[in-house]
Amino acid sequence: MIEFPPLPSGEVPIWNGTAFKIGNTTTSVAAYSINQAGWDDELTELHEAEGGDGSHPIDHASRAKALEQLRRFGVGAGSHILEIGCSSGYLLKDIQSSFPQAILVGADIVTAPLHRLSSALKGVPLVQMDLLRCPLPENSFDIVIALNVLEHIEDDEAALRQMARLLRPGGALVLEVPRGAKYFDYFDAYLRHFRRYERSDLHRKMISAGFERIETKTLGWSLFPVFALIKKFNRLRYGARGERCGDLETKVRNEIRSSRASGFFAVAMRVEMALTAFSLLLPGIRLTVSARKPSGEEFHE
Repeated sequence: MIEFPPLPSGEVPIWNGTAFKIGNTTTSVAAYSINQAGWDDELTELHEAEGGDGSHPIDHASRAKALEQLRRFGVGAGSHILEIGCSSGYLLKDIQSSFPQAILVGADIVTAPLHRLSSALKGVPLVQMDLLRCPLPENSFDIVIALNVLEHIEDDEAALRQMARLLRPGGALVLEVPRGAKYFDYFDAYLRHFRRYERSDLHRKMISAGFERIETKTLGWSLFPVFALIKKFNRLRYGARGERCGDLETKVRNEIRSSRASGFFAVAMRVEMALTAFSLLLPGIRLTVSARKPSGEEFHE
């Protein structure tokens, strides 16, 4: 099991299988460092309130894709898996159900959802940390997962280097990011995305961070024509960052609600999941990426 490093107080949290023991007290979450430039409790509340308990069609498909990658990587008994940005824990719960013998750790930048998650997800240590100041030991995990996290981190290249550092030689990264720099609009700005990604730029950053065998597919290709038109309209009418938009929060909440409730959206995602070969060929809403840390090579800051 992972040995967790000392907290800022100097005390060492010891995971006993159900909670962290810190001195004479116990806690469900080991809290290390905070950086709310790209996420905070208000965005967590919006995500939980409007996302429908993780039931949004594209989020459901996203988790299914991640589980598919884990099966491909051959997760087995004793495999150490870290999810960065676990938030409300929907994917962690799926992983625990699908791979009960794996050793899981969840991490997020905000603390409140981790405390809520701890009561519903037993036996999984939860860590509150800023990835850019990641305290976890190098070479600790067989798989690191970060779905829709990298765009919230200003120095994404440093974040990728940290992910590589955390992986054991030969370990795998499962990543998902929003696609298409030219489609950045008020929705991205409100959700504190620093960027949307082009495939070539993301590959360059991952190679620079030390990853190899990078495989990229798209998610949401079945909805891309409608998505592209809406994004272009938003930029023309409201400005690239929503500077002419007015009440950004209301517009973002309404957009999430309408897409979650859309029967067309749900059917399109079901069709897409059945026709996975097209994800290699067509432009989409998100990029799903897998990569390897080279065997026998260690990473140091």
